[in-house]
Order: sequence, then C-alpha cells, then structure tokens
Amino acid sequence: MLNLNYQLLQEFNPEEHKDTQEPSGSFLKNLNPYVYVIIVLAVIFFLYQFIGGALALAAGDFDVENPNVRITRIILAFGQYMLILAPTIFFARFQTFDLKSVFRLNYPKPALIFLAVLGIVLIQPFLQGYVYLQEQALNGIPFVKETIKPVKDVFDLFEKTTLKIVHAHSAVEFIVVVFVIAVTPAICEEALFRGFVLTNLAKAAKKAGSAIFLSAFLFSIYHFQPFNIVPLIILGWYLGFVVYYANSIWVGIICHFLNNFFASYALYIYGKDEFETPNLTGDGLMNTIIAALISLALFASTIILYYRLRENGLRGGAAGE
Repeated sequence: MLNLNYQLLQEFNPEEHKDTQEPSGSFLKNLNPYVYVIIVLAVIFFLYQFIGGALALAAGDFDVENPNVRITRIILAFGQYMLILAPTIFFARFQTFDLKSVFRLNYPKPALIFLAVLGIVLIQPFLQGYVYLQEQALNGIPFVKETIKPVKDVFDLFEKTTLKIVHAHSAVEFIVVVFVIAVTPAICEEALFRGFVLTNLAKAAKKAGSAIFLSAFLFSIYHFQPFNIVPLIILGWYLGFVVYYANSIWVGIICHFLNNFFASYALYIYGKDEFETPNLTGDGLMNTIIAALISLALFASTIILYYRLRENGLRGGAAGE
C-alpha cells in the first residue's frame, strides 16, 4: 500500500522535475499559504460534499435513515480518492514539483513509529471518556439540552446512518469496511491535512506548534461534527505532531488507520448496541473518569518521549519550534 501511493505521487512528479524549481508561470508561488489552504479546502469541501452527494443521488441512494450500504461504501471510497486525494495532489503540484517534500514521503525511525502507535492506543480511553462525560453534561443541563436538541437530533441521525455503513456482518464484509473506513481516510485525509495543509501552514507560521494546532482545528471543522470537535482537535493535533516531528506522513497514515480500525473492529465484534451511550453512576462513573485521567497522563508521557526522539533535522529550533 505504501509503494502504491508513492507510485501514485510519482506519476505527478516525474524524474525530470526532481529539482525543487517552481512550476513555470505559477502565480501560486507567491500566494499567501494561509489563503491558498483556505481556497483549496473550500474547493475540496465542495467537491466531496456536493459532487459526492450528487453521485449518491444519481446512484439512487436517497434514504438517509436506511441507506443502500453497498452503494454508499463505494461512493465514500471513490469520493475520498477522486475528490480529496486527487485534487490535493493537483493543487500541490501547482505550487511545486517537489511533492516528496510537500507530502513528507520519508521513512520514519522505527522507534517513532512504535511511540506514535502507542500514543494512539493510549489516548482511546480518554477520548471515549470525554465523549461520555460531555454527553452527560449536555443532557444534565435542562435549558442546554432543549436548546441544542434539534441540532443534536440531526447529527444523531447521521451517526446512526454511519453505524449502519460501518457495521459488518461477516469477515469479508468487515474487510470491505476496513478499506472504506480505515484505509481510505488514512491515506486521503493524511495527504490533505498532514501533507498539503500542514506543509503550507508551516511555511507561514512562526512556530511549528501553531501550524500543527491550526491544521488540527481545520481537520476538526472539516468533519462537520460539532459534538465531537474536541476529540477531533486532539486527534488532529496528535497526527500533525507525530507527522511533523518524524518528518514522515507514513506515521500519520498508520495512526489514522489504527484509530478508525479500532472503532470498526469494536463495532464488528460487539455490535451496534455497545455504541449506545450508557448511563453510568457510582463506581462505573468513577472508573470511567480514572481511566480517562490515566489515559491522558500516559499519552502525555508518550508525547514527551516522542519529542525527545524526534528527527535530528528538526532539532535545535531549525524548524521554528
């Protein structure tokens, strides 16, 4: 899979253009990176949401509550590759021929891969605990609950639809789900956000931390899930952090894949009922809070160690840390 995607990028990056010369006549060379990122994200958002939606309608997938699962999966995968990944490479090529640098197509240190994977595993209990506590807090304040109910009902409907798409009833179907839900977003979204977006933001930001956080914020907004915005920011920040300090997008792809795979696998093994928010009290609630705090502490420790072992080329403040 790694070689396949490297070859795909090389098709847009032929040997004769291996120098870092800008494309001739490209006005984008001097365009503010922030502006260019916003323009590209707006174009890709339109392509994926509206063109992808039109394809779904053309395929006869009209029912939001009971979608045609097979058609929806095909359109999701097609949309990610053709309406997110392809335009991302296209717009990056407008700026430079050096796509290897834009997308950080470098092999990372094994130690950094291990720590990155460890971090994505350790943060899971905290993210799950946060989502649960947020849900309880929103439901526990009467005027807040009533105010947000119409909006929340809409997003709950989309979440139930997503669960139907992700839920697999056999091993073969689970492999298809993993490709659509884990493999495809890991490749396409990482190329966009930790490749194109993060690289452009790093050019303009004075500090790497600012570029990483802003890319995480854009990542969370792009998913259009307001009730999951904090977990998405945390996930986006972590993916940007490990990619930037390993100087390799493969680390982000692996972690992104695992994050989505965990959810897909849990749904396949335990079923949709386990994804319903429980009503914990007493020891159950306290255990959830303790697990979340331990998860966060271990996650923070992993981040510190990862930073200390980061690529030598990024040490000493050379990257604007």
